[in-house]
Amino acid sequence: MIIHPSFSPSRIRDGVLRIDRKFHDGMGVYARELDTDIVVVTPELEDDATLMDAVEVRVDDLAYRVEVVRADGNHRPDPVDAERVTQLVDDCALLYGTGFGTEDRALATGKPFIPVVEYNLRTQIEVVRLPVSGRVRRAVRTAKAVVRFAGEVRRLRRAHSIHCNGYPIYEQSRRIHDRCLLYLDSRMAADMVVPEVRFEARLESLAKGRAPRLVYSGRYEPMKGALDVVETGLLLRKQGLEFELDLYGKGSQADAMRERVASEGAEDAIRVNDAIPYPELVERSHESDVFVCCHVQDDPSCTYLEASGSGLAITGYDNRMWRHFAEHAENGLVMPTGRPSALASALAGLLRSPASIETFARRSRAFALEHCFEREFAKRIDALEAALASI
Repeated sequence: MIIHPSFSPSRIRDGVLRIDRKFHDGMGVYARELDTDIVVVTPELEDDATLMDAVEVRVDDLAYRVEVVRADGNHRPDPVDAERVTQLVDDCALLYGTGFGTEDRALATGKPFIPVVEYNLRTQIEVVRLPVSGRVRRAVRTAKAVVRFAGEVRRLRRAHSIHCNGYPIYEQSRRIHDRCLLYLDSRMAADMVVPEVRFEARLESLAKGRAPRLVYSGRYEPMKGALDVVETGLLLRKQGLEFELDLYGKGSQADAMRERVASEGAEDAIRVNDAIPYPELVERSHESDVFVCCHVQDDPSCTYLEASGSGLAITGYDNRMWRHFAEHAENGLVMPTGRPSALASALAGLLRSPASIETFARRSRAFALEHCFEREFAKRIDALEAALASI
């Protein structure tokens, strides 16, 4: 049995599980491919708004098991649930992931432990600093993050291996452990990549003079630079460029984003939409030309690979994930972080050159096919099978 703790919340009511669609799909693959039981430990879902793309599934129909625990903001379970989690770890063959004290119990009892990591130290610091203002408060939060990271490193050194979601955390982790797996997380299966006929028709219509279609999807939060995407669009509009920009998501900046668009009377070109189910988002992305991404942190961001699967040129801020991704895929522009004016200037030049968009788009689609969901997930399945065989 594999225990897989996750910070993605879920809820079970009347025999029905409510959970993130992407997470559910991934767990289904694990359950189908691995010859062992999979038990997922998740925090209890309290606010439906925290799930951008939720699905509901009858518990009896699940290929894996879900244990929902009540936990605090630091993912420490309450005493009753802590005992249940401890027993799960004691009974398992392998712990795959972190949270709820599972890794400490595994290390204490000698259970094989493979952490799944995403945020490097720089991103962890940005996560805790962004919500507060003032030099002292930010300095305190930074210090606490560094102390937590030091403890995390001690645990990681004792792990069986480390699975790293994205280039930044892989670069950090391989300085800690000699067995690190790099994978690129994405929901973009090979059959979801924009079909060649549709792709060619889109490029042809753009070359003939159709107004470029820009898109952003993700959380409307400062870490994601969502408001900067709007500002970039407004700056493009002031240059007299004809384009459409659609944003899909939800989050704390949604109202400010819509108010900013309205203040400039730009609703004809820029639309801040609510989040939509992933299959629908893929369809709309397939009809777009350029993905605009202003992430300020070095997060793993499946966004880049999923945008590539729609054959989109990408323009984004110079975080370590997009910088590394762009170096490998050669499919877009990397611009200084926190400067919508610089991004808008570069993007304006791109929009005036359909041939450049086409070049980036073709590279995007090719890279997505090379790193589709099946291939990237197979890396993790193979690694888990090898770990189980070595136990």
